[in-house]
Amino acid sequence: MDSIKTEEEMNGLKMGENPLIRLLDVSKVYHLESGDFTALNHVSLDIMENEFVAIMGPSGSGKSTMMNQLGILDVPTTGELLIDGRNVAKMTPLERTHMRRDTIGYVFQKFYLIPLLSAYENVEYPLILKYKHRDTSGKAADVLKSVGFDKEMSSHRPNQLSGGQQQRVAIARALVNDPKIILCDEPTGNLDRKTGLQIMDLLVGLHQEGKTVILVTHDAKIAEYAHRTIELDDGRVVES
Repeated sequence: MDSIKTEEEMNGLKMGENPLIRLLDVSKVYHLESGDFTALNHVSLDIMENEFVAIMGPSGSGKSTMMNQLGILDVPTTGELLIDGRNVAKMTPLERTHMRRDTIGYVFQKFYLIPLLSAYENVEYPLILKYKHRDTSGKAADVLKSVGFDKEMSSHRPNQLSGGQQQRVAIARALVNDPKIILCDEPTGNLDRKTGLQIMDLLVGLHQEGKTVILVTHDAKIAEYAHRTIELDDGRVVES
């Protein structure tokens, strides 16, 4: 007889595993001329490996600050942020840079492709940063192929591609160093509905392959792709 699986196991989790990301009583306070502003307020949160999490909330709720924390672009004012078992605040700037490069893949609303480089060169660029030479492994081409780009299309510059095609290149660039975490900031925000859903299908596929996907969105329909939604309000977290 097949055993009955818990909801956590069905979502790819195993009880007792250490979280891939852990926030312990994290606050982020900005010291402004007008006074201190608390963007994150005593947040405690675990994200397990191979979760698909959506983060939602109104403007000013702390979504951008949360993304900066999860993306190691900033460190907490108080509390602890641990990623893959390492305390981010105790790492050197170079160690944080290497973790951003090797552990986290970023997908943005505005794509942020380098306009003078081809699609292939944009995807190859993180490999050059890591290995200090052009890609000879074929990895950049393979990752582009996985998002639907052939050799001819890979030679096009961003201004020769549609918005959806540019986002596919951005996803390939995020994947090329094989990160554990895919961090997506409004990845469908500049796309029409049909193209946005195609991008979401790509992200679902990455999750099914074992990636941990964290998605910030204001679109409740997009958030439905995630297994868990985290609501932010006034710098605090409420899970729904």
